[in-house]
Order: sequence, then C-alpha cells, then structure tokens
Amino acid sequence: MDFIGFPGVPLPIYITNRSHIFISATVKAVLTFTAISVAALLQACSESPQPITAENIKTVSVREIDNVDYFEAIQLPGITDTKSQSQLSFGVDGTVSSVRVDIGTQVHAGDMMASLDQEPYRLALENARSESERARVTFEEAKKNYERLTSLRARNLASAQDLDASKSTYENARASLRDTQSRVRLAERDLSKTVINAPYDGMVSGRRIEPFEEVTANQVAFTFDGAGAGIVESSVPETLAMRLQNRNDPEISVNHRGRSFRASVAHLSRRANEGLDFPVKLQIDATDEELPSPGLVVSVTYRIPEEGNIALVPHGAVVVAPVDGAPFIYRYDQETGTVSRTPVTIINSGTQGYWVKNDLTNGDLYVAAGAAFISDGQRVRPTGADQ
Repeated sequence: MDFIGFPGVPLPIYITNRSHIFISATVKAVLTFTAISVAALLQACSESPQPITAENIKTVSVREIDNVDYFEAIQLPGITDTKSQSQLSFGVDGTVSSVRVDIGTQVHAGDMMASLDQEPYRLALENARSESERARVTFEEAKKNYERLTSLRARNLASAQDLDASKSTYENARASLRDTQSRVRLAERDLSKTVINAPYDGMVSGRRIEPFEEVTANQVAFTFDGAGAGIVESSVPETLAMRLQNRNDPEISVNHRGRSFRASVAHLSRRANEGLDFPVKLQIDATDEELPSPGLVVSVTYRIPEEGNIALVPHGAVVVAPVDGAPFIYRYDQETGTVSRTPVTIINSGTQGYWVKNDLTNGDLYVAAGAAFISDGQRVRPTGADQ
C-alpha cells in the first residue's frame, strides 16, 4: 500500500492500488470531455452564418383573403303563446245553466260560451224598474207642484215657506229617482254578467265549470286564447340583451318541427329575471293558419351580424403567440416574398377552419398552410412558384 500526502491535509490518505486505478480513469475522462468541448466551441466560433438560399426558403400555401358577412347564431328555447289570453268568469254568483263550448272550440267575438240561471237577476231587475217607475211618478208630481208654487210666489199668491217646502220635496224626489235609476242599471249589469261571451276571436284552451254547478263571482270558468299574431316568450342573457337593444333589425327565427317562422322583438325587459337573464317577448310574423299551437316549446335562433372584416381561414393558417397567447396569421407580400404577422380575433370554429376578424382586405394574400413553421419577416415561396 502506497502513501500519498496532499498539501493542506492534516492526516495522511491511504489509497489502494484499485482506488488509484479508478481515480486515474476518472481524470482521463474529464480531460477528454473538456478537450472535445473546447474544440467544438472553437469550431462554432470560426464558422460564418449561412446565406439564405433557395434550399432553406420555406414553401407554403398562399391564398387570397375573402371577407364575407358573418352572423353569429345563438339558439335559445322559448314557449309559444297568443297575443291575447284571458281567464273568463261570471261576474256574479249563481248556478251554471248551460255550457256551450269545450276545450279546443273555436269561437268568434260575441259568441255565448256559458250562462247562469238568470231568473233571480231578472226578478231583481224588474223590482228595480218598478221602484224607478214609482220614483219617476213621485218626481213628476213634485216637479209640477214646485213649478206651480214658483209661479204663484212670483205673483205673491203663495208664501215663501210653502215654496221652500215644495222645493225640498222636489229635490228629494229627483235624488230618489236618480238612485232608483242607478239600481236599474246595476241590475241590468248583474243580469248581463250571468252570461260569458267570447271577448274576441279565439279558442278555448281550458274549461273549469260544469252545468248545475254553483259558482262564485270571478271564479275562473274558461281559459281563452285569442286568435291573431302569435308570440313566443323567452329569455336572453345579458350580452344578447344588450345587442338586441342596440340593433334595430336583428334576424330572429322561431323553429318547430322543421318549420321556421320569422319573428321580431315585441318587448324586451330592462330588468333581469332573478339576476340571470332578461325576459323577451317575440312576435311571430306569419298567418294564423301557420302558427304553432300555444304552449309548445320551440327553438329561437338569433342571428346577430358581426361588424368588421370576417373571413374563413384554414386551421393551419392561425398561429398562437407563445408569450401572450394572441392568435395571428401571416400576410404574404408578393413583391418582397416575405411574410408579416397580422393579429386576428377568432370568432368561431368549424370543421373547415376558423372564422376570424382581421385587418386585411379582399384580395390580400395570407399563408393558408405551413404557418407554424415560419417566422415574422421570413422569405417564403408559394406552392407552385418557380424554384
């Protein structure tokens, strides 16, 4: 065993023959790696940059930009309804005498739908008319007497006290007549309320009474849907509500079972429903025969035009910047043969590519394929160009 001393080491280190061989091999490997690295560094420093040649110019696919009108389509559910809907009832208490309509019956304005037993109300009307007639006779007598005393008083043939008494009787009789006449009108009104007539053309959508049933005033007897332009009740999110408020002619369609109807915004609430969306009422622009029945779930499509230059470009044309994640495409300059980065905004994605908003005009060239393998300012060769 050999003894080797190292400067600065207080204790001796004993190295066996095997350890000596291992250390020697390690030192040799380190020296070899250092020599190779230095040689490679010197070689790299001595090489000059390669000039751009036809061999290292990338070949890419180039197309003309084609901006088109783009509509953002948003689909939301809705429920069909009618423009006029009423809950019909009798205006007085009574016993149902007849019911002439049922669910689904089409009626016209003024058609009788149901009636109550009218005899109690006819008797009340006759009694009111009799009282009114007696009050009228009393009034006529009081009036004649007052007019007679007025004439006599003018000739000083009647006392002032008699004239005042006659005037008081006359005024009381007139008030009584007016009161009885009001009772007659109320009795006539009560009698008319024993019958339910259709307020307008429409269809019975609900029936809640039966013959001989005792009903009370304002108890719902029928649900009645008016004919005419149909509506769709729906709701829209805040972003769409703002766009509908700012645009006068959004393109809206109502779709049901393969049929489509044009529609327009009739009412748009300015208050959110439970903080989530805004109620909207749409009017269907179609004839009565074509309208879907009330109460159906339909699909409402809002087509909102997007402003600016919108083009459909292939997926391979769009590159995302690694730093800020902003998408862009490469515009191709035919004169210099170079490309330049042009920012875009992705509006939508489809199987054929991306719909992007851009600053290019129709006819400008852009790299449609191979954009991921080039860089800003690089010279490229369009596919099919001369070598």
